[in-house]
Amino acid sequence: MHTLPIRQVSAAVMLTLVVFIHSSLFGQNPNFLMHMDSADVLGGSTFTTTAKLDVLQPTEIQGWSFSLCSNPADLTPLSATLGVDTMTVKGGSPPDFDTTLLSADAVSNGVVICFTGCSSLSVTTNFELLNVNYQVEGSVGHTTSINYCTAGTPGVSTLVVIAGNSVPPVATGADFTVVSPNFMKFGNGTGIAAQSASMPVLVSTIRPLDGLSIAGAYDGALLSLSGVSASGIASGADFISTSANLASGEIAAGLIMAFNTSVDIPVGDDQEIMRIDFAVIGDLTGQMEPVISPVNFVPSAGNPPIQNLIVDGNYQETPNLVDGVITIVNFNPFVRGDCNSDGGLVNIADGIAVLQYLFQGGATPSCLDGCDLDDNGMIGVGDAVGVFNYQFAGGSPPAAPFPNAGIDPTTGDGIGCDGDADTQ
Repeated sequence: MHTLPIRQVSAAVMLTLVVFIHSSLFGQNPNFLMHMDSADVLGGSTFTTTAKLDVLQPTEIQGWSFSLCSNPADLTPLSATLGVDTMTVKGGSPPDFDTTLLSADAVSNGVVICFTGCSSLSVTTNFELLNVNYQVEGSVGHTTSINYCTAGTPGVSTLVVIAGNSVPPVATGADFTVVSPNFMKFGNGTGIAAQSASMPVLVSTIRPLDGLSIAGAYDGALLSLSGVSASGIASGADFISTSANLASGEIAAGLIMAFNTSVDIPVGDDQEIMRIDFAVIGDLTGQMEPVISPVNFVPSAGNPPIQNLIVDGNYQETPNLVDGVITIVNFNPFVRGDCNSDGGLVNIADGIAVLQYLFQGGATPSCLDGCDLDDNGMIGVGDAVGVFNYQFAGGSPPAAPFPNAGIDPTTGDGIGCDGDADTQ
């Protein structure tokens, strides 16, 4: 007749206590808390949550077991690893026994700290029991839960073991709200009083997209919608249009990359896909310049209503939405260095124009800002030298705006363009 060694008998007994107990002898003990942290999780991604234990009274916990139940339509358990505290629970070493079981709807874990009773767990908070990695299956906007439970056959109960007895803790699960990993943004645009304004629409996506639609609102007292155009990575889109029925201050537009779905908006961050153009009123209604006018996403716009959606085949979602602004000034655009205002060209003639104005009684240039090559607020011989150095000696290019026309980034220096005083 053979007898099992004491170590093996202890292991078998503890395993029975920790993993295969179906019922408990006591009600939930408030001195022992098993819990997790609720969080937002990204749709289609993976995330890790940690089962934790609080022990609020001096005691000698010999081991524990628990199960975490979830809805397989929302979450799929992928893997699990012992928490950092469990890994050192036996005087700095891992426990003598641990086992973890994964199924489609549950994760079960059992731990025996020391088969011979050489080590136990006492007062602690946020003791990390187990890290569990899940795949998010639920749709964006849906909230799902992970709860402590009894799972498996035989059932693995949620309990701690003290003096060989099972003690059910107070067990609190957690809620996980599925949020979109994708973003749609109104970028920052600029506008000129009595002229026009433009702003980009940007997309960040972790999946290729067939198309999208946007719904927004702006200040109809300052701006009126001129139209939208495909731009950036979507410049070759098969379809781009605004709604035919828009109220003042509304934006509603849709874009389809290819009617046969052969071309996608690729995966990437802050990709320009559209530009929105506005006409700007001439009178800024007494507002201090520059006027910062918000352009915001709204739930829907137009008739029939258009919503904010990104589309990939049969899948669609409302991504995270980031509002933008248009900065409106009463200044004229120009190209820095184009002192003779000949269409944005910067060449030897502009250096000569600076010298004629300064020393030869030449006419005052129509765009003094264009002559101020270094943007120091003054026209001097150094600006003429700067033109010659740039064109012939590899010198620095003119300050912004250059080489394309734009607004003076240092307004208020008293040097204007085409009649504006630029004294704001």
